[in-house]
Amino acid sequence: MTRFQRLFFMTAFAVCSFGFSTHPAFRIFLAGDSTMADKPQIDNPEHGWGQELPLYFSENVDIFNYARNGRSTRSFLYQGIWDAMLEKMQPGDYVFIQFGHNDSKKSDSSRYAAPQTDYRNNLLRMICDAQAKKAIPVLITPVNRRKYDTAGQFVDQHGEYPDVVRDVAKKERVFLIDLHQKSKTLLEDLGAEGSKKYFLTSVKPHVYRSLPNGKDDNTHFTNVGAVSIAGLVVEGIRELHLPLEKELILDSMPALPGNGVVVGLDEYFNNERKKIDDTLSIPHHYTWDDTTDGGFSEFAKMLDWSGADIDTVQTAPTKEALDRFSVYIIVDPDSPKENDSPNYIDRRDGDVIEQWVRNGGTLVLLANDTLNCEFDHLNTLSERFGIHFNGDSKHYFRNTAADYQLGWSAHLPKHPLFDGVRGLFIKQVSSMALKSPAVPLLTEEGSCLMATAQAGKGFVIAVGDPWIYNEYMHAARVPDGYQNYDAAKQFSRWLCDISKKVRE
Repeated sequence: MTRFQRLFFMTAFAVCSFGFSTHPAFRIFLAGDSTMADKPQIDNPEHGWGQELPLYFSENVDIFNYARNGRSTRSFLYQGIWDAMLEKMQPGDYVFIQFGHNDSKKSDSSRYAAPQTDYRNNLLRMICDAQAKKAIPVLITPVNRRKYDTAGQFVDQHGEYPDVVRDVAKKERVFLIDLHQKSKTLLEDLGAEGSKKYFLTSVKPHVYRSLPNGKDDNTHFTNVGAVSIAGLVVEGIRELHLPLEKELILDSMPALPGNGVVVGLDEYFNNERKKIDDTLSIPHHYTWDDTTDGGFSEFAKMLDWSGADIDTVQTAPTKEALDRFSVYIIVDPDSPKENDSPNYIDRRDGDVIEQWVRNGGTLVLLANDTLNCEFDHLNTLSERFGIHFNGDSKHYFRNTAADYQLGWSAHLPKHPLFDGVRGLFIKQVSSMALKSPAVPLLTEEGSCLMATAQAGKGFVIAVGDPWIYNEYMHAARVPDGYQNYDAAKQFSRWLCDISKKVRE
């Protein structure tokens, strides 16, 4: 049997035996400008509402966000973004279309689209193209900017463009979500002061490394603003009674427990590099922006959906570096096998981190099995809080479908981390030996796999595996009943709650 045949057999066996799900019930394509677009998550307060839309849906909905900064209907078409999206569309897909912010820029011939001619015709083309693919177009009027006059009255800045969208939708008999009107009502209700937190104009100096002077921007959204605007789109979906609504899991804008929480992920003790070419290498493995199996990009989204900000810690910890963080995550410190010159946790590092915890920080330690983690120096830190990683390998797993049961953790304690979670998949996990102040959180057959500790004002949680990485988050990878994704969402929210409580 060839290697390919073995791989095919294993995959087929897994699908048949465990019921893996790879086909979503619905797919949504997003075409629009910067107010809708995905934005970088690291050290960046800006969010597009399309980035937050998945928060409202079950995993049975896939959302493909093709929205791009600065685009109008004209540039979106002429630059080939629409054609690239069109190639991926299938019958029954939804296509949400929102433009107008940049179409009105007369000084830019590459983007300007006059409302009654080019803008109208471009929308008509998008509708016809989508319908030719048997997809379902949904027109969305442009979301409002934040502007008020000296008397505090809201000022609309979109001119004819929203009415053109409404007219096209009516004449072509396609679905319409009037986001312009919905956002106008919201901004009128919030008023000039109350609306600030929804836009980047609320960002103060020295909060983000990338924005040392803050930001005066009344067009683009903060996390709170983007989540709220996405909620208005969801409101429109319900009003239209689109079949999509059966996959909505939230009735209203969710609470954002992470609002005000900043989570720092270590990239100093874990500093594995991947070569791009002979001269360039980049960090990978357990990093926020690594979308491969070993990355934390899915967990980064969950923290984002909790309302938290994320950043990286790329140097040895100092008081100044850590003081801006509510949560500090150290995962799988490098061994010589992984890094020719590993940065080991030394006594000075331990002193800084311990004091930061005792002052109200929340420390997360994620180890690994004995073959993939450096334990000697990690334990010099963890033992300050009563936690010793044994460096063994529980739940040994050989990456075959038949071995999934070996990674099964079903006897989960009653704890906020496991609310609604029936079982987890955690492979090759180090057990821990504990002494005060540490207490076990998850124990199996006498072995502690997760532990917590209170230290001064702060809090520590330790897990013997980097269990929140991408590979085992979705049903495409793990069998039905293994709820790593749900547990990771709970973990993100619980971390935010804990970090706020210890800092009160």
